[in-house]
Order: sequence, then C-alpha cells, then structure tokens
Amino acid sequence: CVEVNWITGANKFIMFGSCGSLDKEKTFGKYIIPTEAYRGEGASYYYAAPSDYLAIKNHDKLEEFFIKEKAPYTKGKVWTTDVMLRETRGLVSKRKAEGCIAVEMELAGVQAACDFYGFELYDFLEAGDVLDESCYEVEGLHNANHDLGKLYLALKFLKEI
Repeated sequence: CVEVNWITGANKFIMFGSCGSLDKEKTFGKYIIPTEAYRGEGASYYYAAPSDYLAIKNHDKLEEFFIKEKAPYTKGKVWTTDVMLRETRGLVSKRKAEGCIAVEMELAGVQAACDFYGFELYDFLEAGDVLDESCYEVEGLHNANHDLGKLYLALKFLKEI
C-alpha cells in the first residue's frame, strides 16, 4: 500500500482473499468481514504500539455494502499469523476461545501500515479450509482461492468509495 501510494497517490485500498475457518458453522457459505485481527505476526509491530488485537476500521462500511448487495456475510475477529506451521492445535483452540472465526496471513500488518500512513483499508475474506482441533478440511480451498465473486464485489465496492 505504501509503495502504491508513493507511485499513484492512492490512499484507499480494498484487500480480499482466502482464509482458514476456525468456525465452520459461522463462516460456511459466507464472506467474512474482519472486525479485529489478532497480531500473531511481526509486521504490524513496526507500525503500531504492541497489543494483542488491532481494530479493523472500515468493517461497518463494508457491512453496509454487503447488506445492500445481499451478499452473505459474517463479521468477527480473525487471527493473523505469519506462517502456517504456527496454526497448532493449542493456538487454534486459544484463538477460537477468544472469539476468532478465521485465520489469515496479512491483515494485521496491512491494517497497521494503513493506520500509520493514514490510508483507508477495506478487507473481506472467504474461508477455504477449516482448521479444527480434531481434523483439517480442504474441500473449499480451490473455490476460495479462485472464485471471481470476490473480485466482482470489490469492483462494485470500489465505485462506492
């Protein structure tokens, strides 16, 4: 975002992608609008004071758009980790107990950088795999990674912001 801003002057960014579900019942068949990100990575600490969670600022604006578009969604905390190997049963259980519904790898760092530089970030996700303490499901991974629905929603949202 910082480099794109420097080159183009852009200060609003839409980020979307896939993630792992920590709560299949809540996320199945729905887009996920993050409200907070657990900071289990290092990048966010360069841009924001230490804390366990970072607020995702524009989730309400995204929710208004998803309601208007009648797009299925859920909102909740997500866990940002910088390596999949850290998604251990113990940490999955701990994040779920804290209310996290998904795990992904970028949001905390990107939100912290955007906050630091005064940029607006809009983020939504689609769960592909399911991390459960007893098993690992990958059936939805291909669709979450290759479905163009997220791109079309992002382009429609771009017109509004």
